[in-house]
Amino acid sequence: MNNEIQDMVNNGDLVLDHQNRRVKLHVYDPQQIDELDAMLRQQAAKMDATKVIVYAKRADVEKWQALGYRLEGTIEGFFHGEHAHMLTCYLSAERANSAAPELADEYLALSLSKAGNGEKKELPAAYSMREATEADAEELASLYKLVFATYPTPMDDPHYIRKTMKEGTRYVVVEHEGKIACAASAEVSERFGSAEMTDCATHPEHAGKGLLQPLFVELEQMMEQQGIYYLYTLTRAQSAGMNVTAAKMGYQYRGRLINNCTIFSGFEDMNIWVKALRPTKE
Repeated sequence: MNNEIQDMVNNGDLVLDHQNRRVKLHVYDPQQIDELDAMLRQQAAKMDATKVIVYAKRADVEKWQALGYRLEGTIEGFFHGEHAHMLTCYLSAERANSAAPELADEYLALSLSKAGNGEKKELPAAYSMREATEADAEELASLYKLVFATYPTPMDDPHYIRKTMKEGTRYVVVEHEGKIACAASAEVSERFGSAEMTDCATHPEHAGKGLLQPLFVELEQMMEQQGIYYLYTLTRAQSAGMNVTAAKMGYQYRGRLINNCTIFSGFEDMNIWVKALRPTKE
């Protein structure tokens, strides 16, 4: 890998994601789109990746589309209030096609029918909530290992969880009798001024208790206090649960990323949901 590309990786401009067989470009020079496209395809071929994702500014969308990229969705406010348009290029026909688009559409329709219906929920009796610390990493890793057969990041590794905490990700947990029943995180990007609401997991013994909604409210309040006003979450398109929760919590549907990452059973489509706590710049 040449020095220029290594610098892009080190800065977080370029992500070479081997586990999910994808290459992501967050920051780029709009005067070099042709050269960047060639570099992205070359890097993908080297690592046997089959999907390229560009977080494009609005002015560049047509230039990327002319090179064979397609617009799959938009994360509103991703860049300090400016939108990131998700331009994708597939390097295999199999990766480009959803395995169950009808099911995803069915769950989306169900979710949208419940949009904004999330009355403020309190935690059930005997449950409590707090921000997690590095001391919780082992128990969190056990929870993620129990809930997800596969996951886009190694959340079953306590060392990885501690690393994300050091890098600014904030976790909130709900406890029952001193044990973690539910968890979620806000993966904060200070550089971009946005955060992904992610890593949602409920222990099977505590499913159906309505734990995630109050947990999300707590995370949102923490983000606002931190000065992070642009939130988004990516949800499994072929699973109703988190899509319904996102819609109820006031998140807006903004597109679907096909075969985006390995989660639960393998490559899955992910829906984009966004929530701006302040007006965006577009």
